[in-house]
Amino acid sequence: MRDHSLLNTWAAAHTALLVEGQTRLSSVIGTDYPAWEMNVDAGLLTLHGTRLQFALLGRVDEETNAWTWAWSDRAFDSRAIAVQRSWGLREFGMESGLWQFVEPTFPMAGIVDLGMTPGSTIAMVGSPQILGYAIFSGIWPGGRVYMAITDPRLSLEPASAFTAPKHISGALAYGLGRHRDIVTVYAAAHHLDVWGSGDLLTLVFEDDTRLEITFDDRDRIRRLHGVVPGGA
Repeated sequence: MRDHSLLNTWAAAHTALLVEGQTRLSSVIGTDYPAWEMNVDAGLLTLHGTRLQFALLGRVDEETNAWTWAWSDRAFDSRAIAVQRSWGLREFGMESGLWQFVEPTFPMAGIVDLGMTPGSTIAMVGSPQILGYAIFSGIWPGGRVYMAITDPRLSLEPASAFTAPKHISGALAYGLGRHRDIVTVYAAAHHLDVWGSGDLLTLVFEDDTRLEITFDDRDRIRRLHGVVPGGA
């Protein structure tokens, strides 16, 4: 069996973006599990009556517990818009060393479950690579399908010293990965300046607020401190 440790490391580092994206999705469609319908040819996902652009990533077979990418799945037309939107993930997989994004199908055993099924772990790592802002999965004959929502209405809002701690703290609740990696991946996604090194990093936001993050000697976050312009 091939190893999933690198994929699990990537997933842990992306948990703050997962928290942010799923929070944004809930604000658009509501918090109840929605009725849904997808039009793969048009690349449109309907959730609670709201149509959203999406990329179809793949599906997991409930009997074999294997992931199959949509681009290699005979159940879907590889020319469909929703499938085409996920093609770039193969190149991402080759560049990053994540073989799971290159292989047409593979077993899921060993992939971490962040409480949304292991298939969602694959989706959360892949989604930002194709400008996806949230993920969604739904029951499909014989298993589940997984999607990245690429609709601009869910695009990342400017982060600040007031919003970032919520997403970072939400990520820490999973208890996975290096805290420093969670912070740096979040900062990179928001194109933030990062000052400092060692046990203190400072994130600088567009509104001139700052977030000072103190780490212990094991790279765990000890303190999050927001600073407003003119403040201390």
